Amino acid sequence: MAGAPVAAPAAEAEAPAVDWQEVVAALQGSDEWTQLMTDLAGNAGGPSVAALLQRAAAQAAAGGAGQAAGSSPGAAAAGRAGGRRLGSTSGGGSERLAEAVQQVAWEKLHTGDWHAVATVWRDAYVAACILAAAAGLPARQEEAGEGPAGAASATAASTPAGPWAGQQAGQQTAQQQGPGKWQQEAAALAAALWHLDMAAIMGGPLLRSLVDALIEALQRLWQALHGGIRGAAAPSGELREREQQGGQQAHAEQQGGEAGGEQESELPAAKRPRMATSEAAAAGGEAAAKAAAGAADAALLPPWSLGPRGLPVATAQLPSLEAFWRDYMSTETPVVISGAMEDWPALRRWADPAYLIRVAGPRTVPVEVGEHYLADQWGQQLMTLQRFVEAHIVGRPGAAQQAQQQEQQAQGFPALAAPRAAAAAPAAAVPSQEQQQGAPVAAAAEEAAQDQQEQQQKQPRAYLAQHPLFDQIPALAADIREPPYCCLGQGEVQSINAWFGPAGTVTPLHTDPHPNLLCQAVGRKYVRLYPPSATPAMYPHAEGMHTNSGRVDVDSPDLQRFPLFGETAFQDCVLEAGQMLFIPAGWWHYVKSTTVSFSVSYWWR
Repeated sequence: MAGAPVAAPAAEAEAPAVDWQEVVAALQGSDEWTQLMTDLAGNAGGPSVAALLQRAAAQAAAGGAGQAAGSSPGAAAAGRAGGRRLGSTSGGGSERLAEAVQQVAWEKLHTGDWHAVATVWRDAYVAACILAAAAGLPARQEEAGEGPAGAASATAASTPAGPWAGQQAGQQTAQQQGPGKWQQEAAALAAALWHLDMAAIMGGPLLRSLVDALIEALQRLWQALHGGIRGAAAPSGELREREQQGGQQAHAEQQGGEAGGEQESELPAAKRPRMATSEAAAAGGEAAAKAAAGAADAALLPPWSLGPRGLPVATAQLPSLEAFWRDYMSTETPVVISGAMEDWPALRRWADPAYLIRVAGPRTVPVEVGEHYLADQWGQQLMTLQRFVEAHIVGRPGAAQQAQQQEQQAQGFPALAAPRAAAAAPAAAVPSQEQQQGAPVAAAAEEAAQDQQEQQQKQPRAYLAQHPLFDQIPALAADIREPPYCCLGQGEVQSINAWFGPAGTVTPLHTDPHPNLLCQAVGRKYVRLYPPSATPAMYPHAEGMHTNSGRVDVDSPDLQRFPLFGETAFQDCVLEAGQMLFIPAGWWHYVKSTTVSFSVSYWWR
């Protein structure tokens, strides 16, 4: 939408303030708005929604608040946060109209099958979300802790305790202006971003350019408000050491759970992993690090993994397009490709949780909660990426150590062969008097950290899975590169999805209709593959939404109910950061993260 005044300079702000009055006025005068009104007029129930949108927009453009952003200290604060309540002096009329039209559009989106929803209703929902943001309307999920109230409290309370602790000078300066003022700005900004993210996730394409521009402007305001995060780098040494000391707890918990459960006696434990790579492992520290990683992986892998029951997936070092087509794509043969992700900034950047917070922390994303989508008590929640990273990524054992190791490898340093804690003072060293006096305090702090870690382990596993994150957040899309192999076939990319979660996240046995390149940016993933000819042994669901998914639990297969599964050959591998796995269309596959993992999948045809 050309010419929309998304941001106007403000002398006292660290980033340009959003003038919502001008934004809405420009929206009303745009060709896109005219097109939306025309489209609604031609749909059943559309004229009444169009009338609601026009009334809400007229009140917002008229400037119910009576002040431009920055005309007073209070207005400047709200303007910087992007949440100035335009209807505040008109009895909340703008807010009520925006809420009414947003609810009507939401109901239209959830009437019948999602794929059958007319695009006009998705476009109307986007317009309603823009007006809701302009009116300062709170998010609808805030009571469940999934909207801006939860996001703002997480931003205000938990940010200094993250891996970027000690680097919050800008944020503290803002808070010194008054806790009420700072929290008000944070809450208003979080609410506006929530509405716009819902528009990006659920909405149509007609007004998407305006939504993206508004989000970009509000995110700059968020970065200014949380100035200390902008300069954050790698996780703090204190967190790294704590993570290193507790790095094996997740694996021990998994082993304990398996030992206590009922399992067929003929199912052997997973053998020591062999990594999917086309080059021999380097000697010295790198080899020791890989051996340690393999031993840790083994505790999480399902029966028969990486042993004689299966075959290793073929490997290739940066094959040419011709070789990839001839040897793998045309023959529908899986292959692990190394060397094709060297130009991905994500390999270096995404290993640092502070980078993800800085770039996309306030953005709302859908997160799967539970074991996996076929399990009982599985569901989805909306939360900010910052909340997801802090609660489910940084809070998991081993996360900070992994980030440090991958960053060093990306810079050409060998991987750490042992935790930094092991390289501390010699065992025979005599503690000083100061150290002895500080021991009770250190012990209490360590105990508190252990208690917090135990609580984090008890919470349900969360997974940002199969989400078009890069359409929603272009800044992260700039960190990845479309693999050249996607130009083969018809050369049409169907979807690009993010898969981000802690160790132990599972995608159960299923098959997809398109060729897939699973690109590993952070951490490691175990993948098991069965050919389409093995479909009877996968025991797919006969009806419903999951006919492309098998009924067999790969982690604990019931061979009495599913005897063919135990007799069926498979291929498997552990996908390392910097590698991509080609999965031909129709191949059954099971995926499990053995560390904190961030992957990108490309479906094409």
